[in-house]
Amino acid sequence: MELLNYCKVAGGNFGDDLNLRLWDALFSNFAALKGEVLFYGIGTLLGARHDPTQRKVVLGSGAFGPTATPDNSRWDFRWVRGPNTAKLFGLSDSLALGDPAILWPELHPGHDIGGPVGLIPHCATWDSFDWSNIAVNAGMIAINPKRSPNSVITQMRSCSRILAESLHGAIFADAMEIPWAACILAHRFNEFKWRDWLGTINRPYAPLATDRPLVRSLSRTKAIANKLARALRYQYHTRHPQLRPVAVATVQDVQCVTELLHQFGNDSTHFRYSAPSVVAEQRKQMTLRCEEFATDYRLEFTPQW
Repeated sequence: MELLNYCKVAGGNFGDDLNLRLWDALFSNFAALKGEVLFYGIGTLLGARHDPTQRKVVLGSGAFGPTATPDNSRWDFRWVRGPNTAKLFGLSDSLALGDPAILWPELHPGHDIGGPVGLIPHCATWDSFDWSNIAVNAGMIAINPKRSPNSVITQMRSCSRILAESLHGAIFADAMEIPWAACILAHRFNEFKWRDWLGTINRPYAPLATDRPLVRSLSRTKAIANKLARALRYQYHTRHPQLRPVAVATVQDVQCVTELLHQFGNDSTHFRYSAPSVVAEQRKQMTLRCEEFATDYRLEFTPQW
């Protein structure tokens, strides 16, 4: 039986992959829990299907969408990603503390205020098109979300602002005091999880949204399926079915998206970060929950902040 439940993305995804570093850093004997619990940390992991026979501990995970509900009573919630998740699971708002990624010690302030805008697509969006070239033509740099967490952090520090389709791109930027804004580049942008986390920093949901997806290739079968998904508004509560691709990107499509990104990125008023006191309070409350968790499960806890 596995201990750590996290989203394993082929080729990697920096936010999810932080699970492999953070928990061992916080709890030196974390592996001792193997066989005792299934652990839910960073990520959108709380769907409707879970093993009803297994005890599950949650330190910060969030729900997929409004239909996610617990299927049994064997849950130990220490905190969750945001108020939307808390409401779904019948938890107190006091447990809606935010994303545990902010406990990673590398996420300290410091960046190049004269650097370019960094564009961080969702990891699946990254695979669909040449975003490095798009970013260059928009006066930005593209940051590959499939690289390691610390590699992404290093690239982010070279930027003056961050435009993120990746939720953890925004979470990292907010913790590092880099002005940021959200953007929607493809259908897989999950509105529910963004609103969930934004509720913990009192920031309105106001992403830049493109009006067309960019893909370099598309099978006929997939194009038909996407047309049907658009017509049926499939997953419209959490995703953006109108951005499911039905054809490969044209030169005009690329130009339109590039110009949109260029104009938005050049206006610094779109970008900001949370007051440091907000993030500091989140870390404080998460640290207290980690201490309680360590005591209850006989773990050795070493705060990183």
